[in-house]
Amino acid sequence: MFFSEVAVDTYQDPTKKLFTYQIPKDLEEKISEGAKVSVPFGKRIVEGYIWSKTTKKPPFPTKPIREIKEQTFNTNQIKLARWMSKHYLATPLECLKCQLGKKGEQERTASKAKITTLILLPYASQVKIRALAAKKTGEKALIGSRSAVFAQLSNLKKIVIEEPENWNYKDERAPYYHTAEIAKKRVEIENLKLEIRPVIPSVEHFAKYSPSLLEIKPAQIVDLSLEKAAGNYTLVSQELENKIAPAKTLIIYASSKELQEGFKEDLQKKVAGKSAIEIYGPELFSIPGKEADYVFWVDTDTLLNLPDFRAHEKIVQTAQKLGQRAKESLYLQTLTPKHPLIADLEAGNLKKFYQRELKTRKELGYPPFFTLVKLTYTSKSVAKTGLEAEKLYEKLLAVSTKQLAIEVSPPYEPYSKTPRKIRLNMAIKIESNPNIEQDLDKLSKVISTDWRVEVDPESLL
Repeated sequence: MFFSEVAVDTYQDPTKKLFTYQIPKDLEEKISEGAKVSVPFGKRIVEGYIWSKTTKKPPFPTKPIREIKEQTFNTNQIKLARWMSKHYLATPLECLKCQLGKKGEQERTASKAKITTLILLPYASQVKIRALAAKKTGEKALIGSRSAVFAQLSNLKKIVIEEPENWNYKDERAPYYHTAEIAKKRVEIENLKLEIRPVIPSVEHFAKYSPSLLEIKPAQIVDLSLEKAAGNYTLVSQELENKIAPAKTLIIYASSKELQEGFKEDLQKKVAGKSAIEIYGPELFSIPGKEADYVFWVDTDTLLNLPDFRAHEKIVQTAQKLGQRAKESLYLQTLTPKHPLIADLEAGNLKKFYQRELKTRKELGYPPFFTLVKLTYTSKSVAKTGLEAEKLYEKLLAVSTKQLAIEVSPPYEPYSKTPRKIRLNMAIKIESNPNIEQDLDKLSKVISTDWRVEVDPESLL
């Protein structure tokens, strides 16, 4: 007699992720892992996916599977889903359904059967332009954005990840996967080749790359404290005014819409004839080929003062990208020109930054030395959110004492608020070790699916 664990595609008990069913005799030879089946679930008949198949009888009564619908997932997809479920503390159903269908922007340069290379890009807007370039060179590839990492290609030989350090690869929906990590796992499971093309190394991986990547375009520093001393309290520095000329183009970069609007108002008051000036936020990096003679990052201190362990790394990555858009010079406006990071960017050499950052992260317990898990509970009630957070905090403290070497933060409010929703976060640190996935598996048994779980989050805020 055979039994199977099924990822049921319907509302589930938040403490349970898989349900066990008996496989009828007439289906034993036909049914396999990854098949879509119909099963009884309470008083209803619902669909689900076969997660595993076994002869081991469970210690409780089971109902039989009704019928096989189709073979939805192949063996490699099931292997990937199992790894994702352990690595991201996600439900099996989430790890299967995120692989379904064509998602995100995708372009093929040849018929599907002839494609040998999957090229992943961090921005959907880059896909069509990159595909045109690939067609000209005769490259047989599928070019896609984040979720194209799951594309099933019968003749796939290689996966290319462009700009793997870009956090746009982190999916904001469950199971909150990072595309670069999924690609690396697919390469391992399917015995493919992997090519990584970083623009600038992440702190976690910088030692693996050529030292030449640590050399970037030196930035020109604009000291805003001197501007204030001269009576200028706007973001339009004297240096910026001086660079506005009919024969020159200029890009202004400000991190938020609010700052962009504020800058426009300041510009309106101080400078006439602004036709050569364009103002952008992070969307600038998704526009291929956009350049200017001068690029001014007018609010560098916004990230510099953010209480986030990745803040300095994000400044470095942003400065590198902005430098690539500046045909002549990149300018950083700051109130702290003597800050070590600003000095590194002015020199155009990041070796000291990476050394300093790794030392700090080791002392404070951040990646790559520790794995971080961010938990978030959301409800409309202050009392309910607080009670659930307190209950889980106590459970995690008990686990950290008896079973796992983890550090747990008390519940805290997120940095940004959501209207009509009450949220509390908790952060967990697990020291990196060869058995990290076993540690994560133990942790998953304590956390109900009512909680949003992000492994390796972009930020803890």
